[in-house]
Amino acid sequence: MKKITLISLAATLTTSLWALTLDEAINIAVENNYNLQEQNYILEESKENIELKRASLMPNVDLSYSYNDRDKASSSQTKKDSTATAKLSYNLFNGFKDIKSMQSAKFLAKSSSFTLNAKTQDIVLNTKSTYINLLDQHKNLATTQDAYKLFEKQYEDAKIRFEQGLLAKNDLLQVNVNMLDAKQDVMTAKKDYQVARLELSNLLGGKDLSNVGIDEIHIKELALDKHSLEDLESRSELEALKMNIESMNALVDTQKADFYPSVDTSYSYSQFGNDMSPDGRGSYPDNQNVGTISASWNLYEGGADASQIKIYLSQKRQVLAQLDRTRLDIKLQYETALLDLDVAKQNYETSKLSLEQAKENYNIVESRYKEGLSSTTDLIDANYLLSKAKQRYSKSYYDKFLAVATLKRVLEVK
Repeated sequence: MKKITLISLAATLTTSLWALTLDEAINIAVENNYNLQEQNYILEESKENIELKRASLMPNVDLSYSYNDRDKASSSQTKKDSTATAKLSYNLFNGFKDIKSMQSAKFLAKSSSFTLNAKTQDIVLNTKSTYINLLDQHKNLATTQDAYKLFEKQYEDAKIRFEQGLLAKNDLLQVNVNMLDAKQDVMTAKKDYQVARLELSNLLGGKDLSNVGIDEIHIKELALDKHSLEDLESRSELEALKMNIESMNALVDTQKADFYPSVDTSYSYSQFGNDMSPDGRGSYPDNQNVGTISASWNLYEGGADASQIKIYLSQKRQVLAQLDRTRLDIKLQYETALLDLDVAKQNYETSKLSLEQAKENYNIVESRYKEGLSSTTDLIDANYLLSKAKQRYSKSYYDKFLAVATLKRVLEVK
């Protein structure tokens, strides 16, 4: 009795401490999740890759300096000379390869952003599910404790009646066995509750929840805006795949650019000298300006460009197939979530009625038992039915919230 009372007291104290709300749990989980941190780094990398591609559209500026000190010089050389050169170069045309390459990088960055959002939504749902499971296990612990108390009370009454010769020994033993079973149920429920708390703690990045209460979910949180099947087309997973397809299209155009000529221009200014200082050189020009336009065109490279295009197109078809499959998966998720929500609502109403009747049945049987009109077995059965009704009611109550949370995940709504 003392051990069970301590368990009950601990559960009561938990709710009186500072309570963690569902929204707070979600924020902590999102902030501390390593998968999301990894995806954030991927997004940062993809954004920086855009800037890398953008750099190829800009001109190049180079500075160079050389100094020669020869032990022997030919008739066209000086023993010492130096050259300092500044060069500006720019690609005028390369079949728009740089532009298409940057477009591909932009699409990949958008894809990474959508993937990050999808993973965030998964973490939110996982947090809600784990949080709800903890609440359910807490209620289940309280239910098993109540059942044990009833059996304990029944055993004390049965023991008195046995000592008075009003109850057979096998009836007393039957009550005692059921009381011990109920005690085992309490221990199992306590373990399940502790495991559920640890699971939430791990999800929150190892946050210590031993002295933190868990705020109850209220009925107003079941609100859900109108939705339709068309809303599914904007799912982040689908948008990410669409961006991957656009990136593939841009990569195909990038490869096609190799079929066009490349035109480059450059301007350089050089200053010459007879020693380490490029301040002029005798019998040579002191400086030189050079403007250059060059064009190149690869006429044949063994079919490498054509093969690379085919590879990109094959990869694109793979993503298209993945997109169609994901659409079907999401539609199945949607239909299943709707059915689960409908079942959860019906189960809740049924379990609520069942609980009311189980309570009434127990009160009736208990009164009849005290009057000697019902047997010990009848009271045991009534206690059992009451405990099961409480557990089904608690589960159906939280199943509604879980069904709504799942449907919101499918629709990507808050």
